[in-house]
Amino acid sequence: MDKNELFSTLAGLAKEAYKTDVDITPDTTFDELGKESMKMIALTSLIEDELDVEVTIHEVMKMKTFGELVDRVAEEYEE
Repeated sequence: MDKNELFSTLAGLAKEAYKTDVDITPDTTFDELGKESMKMIALTSLIEDELDVEVTIHEVMKMKTFGELVDRVAEEYEE
């Protein structure tokens, strides 16, 4: 899976976790999505279930943009 496909997959998971249809770009901030811990937990659980990559809630809370999350998942993702 290339980075564009990974981004699309993660954006879909984020929309599901945050229950939103907002357009997500690499520059979308987590403040824009909402830094609600339950939604972040849902997102990290979906990432682990769908991509078999563990990202902690603490890591996500430190991230400013969605692009940072994509980069972090790309580091560990194995096809």
